[in-house]
Amino acid sequence: MRRLRCRAPALGFLSLLFLAGIGCDAPRQVQIPLDGRTREALYWEPAQRLSPAVLLVAPAGQEKESWALLGARLRKQGYGVLALELSAGAGARDELRGAFEYLRLRKKVDAARIGIVGADEAANAALEFAAREPLVRLVVMLSPGAKATEADTVAPLRDYGFRPILLVGEDGQAAPAVKQLTAASGGRATVSRTQASQDELVAFLARHL
Repeated sequence: MRRLRCRAPALGFLSLLFLAGIGCDAPRQVQIPLDGRTREALYWEPAQRLSPAVLLVAPAGQEKESWALLGARLRKQGYGVLALELSAGAGARDELRGAFEYLRLRKKVDAARIGIVGADEAANAALEFAAREPLVRLVVMLSPGAKATEADTVAPLRDYGFRPILLVGEDGQAAPAVKQLTAASGGRATVSRTQASQDELVAFLARHL
């Protein structure tokens, strides 16, 4: 398997959150099986069996490598990690399903303790997927996309139920979407600002996974 060097995150919100002085545990390049095709992803295997795992999802146009620093940190803290860049359009739903199932089938991953972290438009896709998949333990929405209409928030959050959810972007461009999501959650969501530290995100995962 080809290994990647640690690199700076891609453009956009990810660069604000993940520029941190941490080392780099190089992931493996893996292929996620889909119907009639595959999708490339990065996988950090946990050191121990029955480890929690996190699916890191970037929107189309933001490379999966932008998660390298966070992925390395989470792996050092005992998580299995899979990083994926979603395709644009309807295929994103199948890619999320395939990536989630890939993690669930890893021998060292506890299939009952998997969370999803999505950025920008991928945050909305992560919530929509988790609303249909009760095995998703939690969702973190980083700077959710501006298309957070009632159909994108109220219905998914109703089906998502009382599982933990972290919304990041209260004071940035995502503020309107975060406010709508917060209202739709009925106070159940944890809300943070755009400048939330990586430590805060990691602490949320540690509490709930």
